[in-house]
Amino acid sequence: MVGILGLIVAIVCVIALIWKNWHMAIVSLAGALIVIAFNAMDPVTTLSEKFMTGMSGFAGNWFLLFMLGAIFGKVMGDSGASVGIANKMLKILGEKSVVLVVMLTGLVLSYGGIGTFIIAFSLYPIAVALFQKADIPKKLIVATIMVCPVTVCMAMLPGSPSTQNLIPTQYFGTTAYAGATLGLICSAIMFVSAYLFLNWQIKKAKAAGEHFVASPGEDIMDLNAVDEGKTPSVGACFAPIVVLLVLMFGIQSMTSIPSSYAVAIAMTCAIIVGCVLYRDRLNVKEAVSNGAGGGLSSLIATSSIMGFGSVVSASPAYESITTALVNMQANPLITALVSINVIAAITGSSAGGLNIFLSSMGEYLAASGLNMSMLHRVVCIASSGFDAMPHASGMVVCNQIAKTSQKDTYKYVFITCAIMPFCCAILACIIGTLGIV
Repeated sequence: MVGILGLIVAIVCVIALIWKNWHMAIVSLAGALIVIAFNAMDPVTTLSEKFMTGMSGFAGNWFLLFMLGAIFGKVMGDSGASVGIANKMLKILGEKSVVLVVMLTGLVLSYGGIGTFIIAFSLYPIAVALFQKADIPKKLIVATIMVCPVTVCMAMLPGSPSTQNLIPTQYFGTTAYAGATLGLICSAIMFVSAYLFLNWQIKKAKAAGEHFVASPGEDIMDLNAVDEGKTPSVGACFAPIVVLLVLMFGIQSMTSIPSSYAVAIAMTCAIIVGCVLYRDRLNVKEAVSNGAGGGLSSLIATSSIMGFGSVVSASPAYESITTALVNMQANPLITALVSINVIAAITGSSAGGLNIFLSSMGEYLAASGLNMSMLHRVVCIASSGFDAMPHASGMVVCNQIAKTSQKDTYKYVFITCAIMPFCCAILACIIGTLGIV
């Protein structure tokens, strides 16, 4: 019981320090030490074998993509290409379609196989130009950028290349397209609900007299720069993104190279194309250097919180909680829905919650007599709920990139990226039991 209390105290402490804008390295270490103390774990062994290993493992796996993603975003932003893209999409969809533009762009990039972290780096320069043009308070930008990559594309849309959509195939013998009808229904509901909610919040903010305010030290090119000829041509603006998507799809479909390296190769080529096309508008050395620095800073912050998650996962209290959850004497779907969300909330990881639950209960679910395709989609959608906690890596990264505070942005993230997908998971259980798969 003392150990479980320690987990609660640690998570509360982590969230409180995040709210106060403490650096994630300090926040993560403080949380880890609380878990260690309450669970009577050996501090030296736990910090060296769990915290440091979890931190270094994540940093090693994501080093290239964080650095390249940040450089790509910097090249697109500093050259004015992001402003050109934002301006063109506004002309196509209308001046009042800022939220729709950002959500659709995130949807396309995510369904194309680009990870959440990289989308945050790539999409932010476009989103911030749109928010400035439409005079939308910046506190809504994180929720708008993150909502599609961490809900619709991560767990709901059939065929998504996300880890969360692929994990259930190992246990249920399904494919990434399992539960297609169920997934499409939930995707549509999720997208429309988030779109309406965010636009409602924008109207409320404007009625309250709130305006867009750039973060300290942030220099944003205005969309009027397009009319003044300060941005590349429309074709040049879109060229790096087209190169990125085409190469990424091509490399993954024609070779056996791991997807992370396929994305890294495609992103490197896109950066080179951008540097060549924008060489007259861009200080290449400065953009690449500053981008790399920003990316590695975000990587350290995110890796730190992954170190905290590793300590939590290794604690006796965490093992007790997961064992109790997976052994719940309840309907299999209710067990899955509750267990996955509790585990994901503690660790701040949807993949972690899904993987831990299925490794213990996958065979039981497969033998339950329920439709395998329905199970696949339900557990997948369930993983996209309460993983979106303040200490979740995606939230940490996006706020780092946007230079925003979780205190300002999280309440919108909580509604769009936690409450709404959790409700979709409940709906998926109901629809699935009615035989709609």
